[in-house]
Amino acid sequence: MALIGLPQARMVAAAPDPDKPIPLPSVLQDKMWQVGRLYDFKLDGFMRTAKFLHPIVMKTRDRQILFEFKEKPLQIRVVMTPGGSIIERRASSSEDWKLVSGRDRLEKILDSDVAYEDLGLDFLRWSTVKPLGLDSIMTLTAWAYESTPPGLSSYAKTRYWISADYLAVLRVDAYNAQNQVIKRVEVNGVMKVGQAYTIKEMMVSSMIPGRDLSRTRTYIEIREAKPGSGL
Repeated sequence: MALIGLPQARMVAAAPDPDKPIPLPSVLQDKMWQVGRLYDFKLDGFMRTAKFLHPIVMKTRDRQILFEFKEKPLQIRVVMTPGGSIIERRASSSEDWKLVSGRDRLEKILDSDVAYEDLGLDFLRWSTVKPLGLDSIMTLTAWAYESTPPGLSSYAKTRYWISADYLAVLRVDAYNAQNQVIKRVEVNGVMKVGQAYTIKEMMVSSMIPGRDLSRTRTYIEIREAKPGSGL
């Protein structure tokens, strides 16, 4: 979840300039994997959908993220690997983890706009990637890329922006087969924990195909963060 280390700014993308060079996809993937280790944090907040407020606890450490829904029988564990993410779920801590695979990865989590496959940020490790050029997200210089999934996915491709200064994901647009944006992920704010930064608010929007308008939105908001996840 390389979304850490950003100054607070509203993320709005312009058109990438293909004439300005950016790192090769293979170089970027190596860099992102090297810096992709997560801080040892426990984050308390909620997932806010159109109808409900779901209190959650997120625990992060190394290459693992654990999501615990306080009022729902659902826990999700995401483990990052060089070849992609391993996603598991269970109803409670007393149960064994069950792998989320195949079409189950395309399911949305509860009533949110977030699908299981979104949690792993696998588009960063897809093998078919092309550079789009240099861009700017507010005051941040960004490298823009487009990637195509190697197998089953709800998306025909993704376009994403990486901060040149922080090596962090700033924004992701996911497309259908008709080249229309159907999902957008943006970071709206960060917070400082000790000497590090982590997400304060992230917005995931299901878009109206063919229009730059959201149909529904889900916010993941962190109210309290502290070192020591317990993982």
